[in-house]
Amino acid sequence: MNAPSDPQLESLKVPPHSIEAEQSVLGGLLLDNAAWDRIADFLAQSDFYRYDHRLIYEHIGRLIASTRPADVVTVYEALTTSGKAEEVGGLAYLNALAQNTPSAANIRRYAEIVRDRAVLRRLVSVADEISADAFNPQGKEVRQLLDEAESKVFSIAEDGARGTQGFLEIGPLLTQVVERIDTLYHTANPSDVTGTPTGFVDLDRMTSGMHGGELIIVAGRPSMGKAQPLDARVKTLSGWKRMGDLELGDALASVDGVPSMVTGIYPQGERQVYRVRFSDGRSAECCDEHLWRVHYRGWAQPRVVDTAELRTLLTRKRYQNRLWIDLPSGDFGHEEALPVDPWVLGALLGDGAIGGTSVRFSVKADETLERMRARVGDDMRLEYAGQYDWRIKRCPAGADTVRPNVNPIKQALERLELWGCASYDKFIPRAYLDAARPARLDLLRGLLDTDGWVESWGAVRYSTASERLARDVCELVRSLGGWCTVSAKNTSFTREGVCKEGAIAYQCTISHPDPQSLFLFEGKRERLERGRTRRKMPVVVSIEPTRLAQTQCISVSHPLRLYVTDDYVVTHNTAFSMNIGEYVAVEYGLPVAVFSMEMPGTQLVMRMLGSVGRLDQHRMRTGRLSDEDWPKLTHAVQKMSEAQLFIDETGGLNPMELRSRARRLARQCGKLGLIIVDYLQLMSGSSSGENRATEISEISRSLKSLAKELDVPVIALSQLNRGLEQRPNKRPVMSDLRESGAIEQDADVILFIYRDEVYNPDSPDKGTAEIIIGKQRNGPIGPVRLTFMGQYTKFDNFAGPQTFHGGE
Repeated sequence: MNAPSDPQLESLKVPPHSIEAEQSVLGGLLLDNAAWDRIADFLAQSDFYRYDHRLIYEHIGRLIASTRPADVVTVYEALTTSGKAEEVGGLAYLNALAQNTPSAANIRRYAEIVRDRAVLRRLVSVADEISADAFNPQGKEVRQLLDEAESKVFSIAEDGARGTQGFLEIGPLLTQVVERIDTLYHTANPSDVTGTPTGFVDLDRMTSGMHGGELIIVAGRPSMGKAQPLDARVKTLSGWKRMGDLELGDALASVDGVPSMVTGIYPQGERQVYRVRFSDGRSAECCDEHLWRVHYRGWAQPRVVDTAELRTLLTRKRYQNRLWIDLPSGDFGHEEALPVDPWVLGALLGDGAIGGTSVRFSVKADETLERMRARVGDDMRLEYAGQYDWRIKRCPAGADTVRPNVNPIKQALERLELWGCASYDKFIPRAYLDAARPARLDLLRGLLDTDGWVESWGAVRYSTASERLARDVCELVRSLGGWCTVSAKNTSFTREGVCKEGAIAYQCTISHPDPQSLFLFEGKRERLERGRTRRKMPVVVSIEPTRLAQTQCISVSHPLRLYVTDDYVVTHNTAFSMNIGEYVAVEYGLPVAVFSMEMPGTQLVMRMLGSVGRLDQHRMRTGRLSDEDWPKLTHAVQKMSEAQLFIDETGGLNPMELRSRARRLARQCGKLGLIIVDYLQLMSGSSSGENRATEISEISRSLKSLAKELDVPVIALSQLNRGLEQRPNKRPVMSDLRESGAIEQDADVILFIYRDEVYNPDSPDKGTAEIIIGKQRNGPIGPVRLTFMGQYTKFDNFAGPQTFHGGE
């Protein structure tokens, strides 16, 4: 008769495991140490459910690894030495394991059972984690939760497949190879291309095309042309820095407070520089190819255009005085202590006297007087000086206190070189202009509370006799994400009935996305509410050539590729691989996945249309197509619409996210023909806190693994080191790859792009490019020449003889 069942025990969910299979594996190893080689490649210590079994398996492995026998006695001795013998049941349990296992003949199957149960336990654990994340997302988006869930489940599948592949016998492999040779022979393949062709005949001849499982690195001089002069200023977290003085890793002020840093520096040589001017007087210099993120009320989203296209847009009436750029949020600046409270300094600059024998200021409103009393500190006091004037003095010392009779605010003003300044030469010290946002905002409030005003229609104004102070106020407003103009106005006064000319007044007109935040004084805040002010933005008014200058381009890590340059102007910071991608998708008809982390999808497609249809890129961007261009455009659109080309423009993908998206697309399409990653250094590592070299190693290893898993060639663009710019011969070599060790190790093919005319304008090789095969596992290395048609952003087969100038 069966014992009555216990409902509570039945309701308990015990993780999947097989004690008998675990015991049989351990017993088999104790009986036959040679059985270790049949299971060690896929069974791990963590796969055992019971802790004592994990300990025994670990010690058996150690003994066998050191070529010593592992039987009941020797394993017991090893466990005793490590103090673990009693935890596993002692000699009696080890002896029982050996006696109850008849032989090690079926140990592989026992190990598979143990392994399967371990996979099931991991599935249970991951399911619990996914469920917990779903109930408590902790601010994560649904897409991120799905991606993490998919990654966790797929990692189990990958780990579960461990050991399913091992050594293959040569017989079946020989059969496959002979069949492949026979197929190629009867297919009559005159081009010798056994993989996916690139469309470049000479390159295909040397590489036999691109093959599944290959990681192909394409390295060239990136960001060609998007340059600013070396004396242009770039805003860092702590202040301004010349473009020519920037270093890799410099932390930059970003448009929205998201961390940003310099990830690449690329000298561009002497270029024609243009000055881009805006409606509030700010301006910045750059070259024709420099990028701008521009808004227009008729566009659903802002567009990224270069200076040349921006200049063309300004010639059209509909865009004149209607294109504007982003304003920075102002979330940057140093956190160092400031010698005078920022609001107090603003009030003294606005309506104070900072010279003579004492620190004085004038005030009418009791509210502002009380604010000054609270802000100057406990050891300072306000002393009435007649009418609306007050002195800021130090509190008298007690009878038992000995201290020098000095005013700390006066001392601080002296150190800031403000003491003794008259109304016409006041200024804001640099330490305050570069301070953190709260300090800068408080300084502006002090100025406007005491000496600013609000017009009846809501405009905010500030006036001063000091031109330098007016310019500083303008910089202060712009640093806080505002719009500000400075205008000089003649003043007059009447003396003894005669009107006389006075000093010039410099008037600041201020607009801000949150105008109420500019004042603490309630009277001016109320007046502001009654007005109707439209927010003003920095509208592009003109672009004019200025000079020839040495220039430089930088790449930044900000997700929008934006950084802040002169006058708080927010500005923005691939062709060969895309030519291959378009050939595989358009001419060869295979699905191509493009991960474009540098260039928006629309801009990428614009380039490809120009390349496929051989259309001038500039005419396409400006819409000035000729009659013969339209049939070409129609033909290109038709060809590309039939192609299986998929573009993912998400920035900063990590290896896990990229692999997950590629797998999903592969399932959708059946099989991919090519994956392009533009570019490798813009990817982020899955684990934070490690150095960049370790991250790049993880990324390149992951891309190689993806190529093998999906049996597809993966082309990854990579940056080159800055060092090649300093060499007389600028043809790239392997060591020029950034973080080259890991990339060089994982890549099957490494291609360098070199165009001599970039460095030598009078080059005899004008209009051509060298594709230098720096590494190829299964073929020769060396250069291949292509024709480069810049107006179409297209590489093409070279018609002339393959000869080269220069060498290493």
